[in-house]
Amino acid sequence: MWIVYSLIGAAGQAIQTAIKKQSLQVSGMNNVIGFVSFLVAGLALWILYIAETGSFWWESDLSARFWQGMLWYAGVNVLAFYFAYRALDLAEFSYLMPYMTLTSITMIFPAMIFLGEYPSVSDYFGIIFVVWGAILMNYKSKKNVSDAEARITVEREKKNRKGLWFFLITALCFTVAPTAAKVSIQESSVIFASFVVHILIGAGFLFLVFLFKEKKQLQKVFSDKVPKHFLFWICIAGLVIALENGAINTALAQSDVASVMAIKRLMPFFAFLIAFFYFKERTEIPKKLIATALMVTGTVLVTLL
Repeated sequence: MWIVYSLIGAAGQAIQTAIKKQSLQVSGMNNVIGFVSFLVAGLALWILYIAETGSFWWESDLSARFWQGMLWYAGVNVLAFYFAYRALDLAEFSYLMPYMTLTSITMIFPAMIFLGEYPSVSDYFGIIFVVWGAILMNYKSKKNVSDAEARITVEREKKNRKGLWFFLITALCFTVAPTAAKVSIQESSVIFASFVVHILIGAGFLFLVFLFKEKKQLQKVFSDKVPKHFLFWICIAGLVIALENGAINTALAQSDVASVMAIKRLMPFFAFLIAFFYFKERTEIPKKLIATALMVTGTVLVTLL
């Protein structure tokens, strides 16, 4: 069953990101989307914690180490998702999502620098595959096109690359996040740490709402000034986040981390299908599919072996 739960987690990550990209088409709502979706996810996980333990809060005193890890965990995630939303504003979904595989590659470097754990042969092969896929994703074909098509292509590529720079910051943030998450979980439990961190991430985005003076944007969500389905889909995104994390946590309880995360790295394939069928992103399909396959193969090699 852990394979099924891992696949649910991979699909959930692609779906909730797609919902947020669709919601981001309403201008100036990035931080509002972050606040509402993560608050909903936190409340859903809190209800799960209550159902599991019969308690509203951790029954013993939480250590300073828990709060240190938790604040790092939440802070890094706020920063990561802030830049992820900026990236989703600009880039094509099918172009952007394969680069989430970079998180597996960047995790190698802290272990190498601080722990002296150097990459294995499979890691090097994995890195080569990911880099190869990234180069192919950005390869420019030299086929003859009209001036109008050329201008559209240049503009699309410009937005994709600008979005990618934001997304690279997201990948860098997710390099640090697992260590902080592990500390928090060691000092409490998986479900408790999950619900607390999602509430704190929501609070972090609420701080950004006030920092960037977007209170009016938040008020619009609960009025008729944005489409009526806007709030509904943000809440659905929050529930999908809770489902995604719940499924992955359940899978981790049944199997080893490397196997679970290797399957979760199949997420870009789900994202590719969403981009093709929902967002109608149908330019350079063979190139994107092969590049995605290469990058996923590379990250599975790094994660599993």
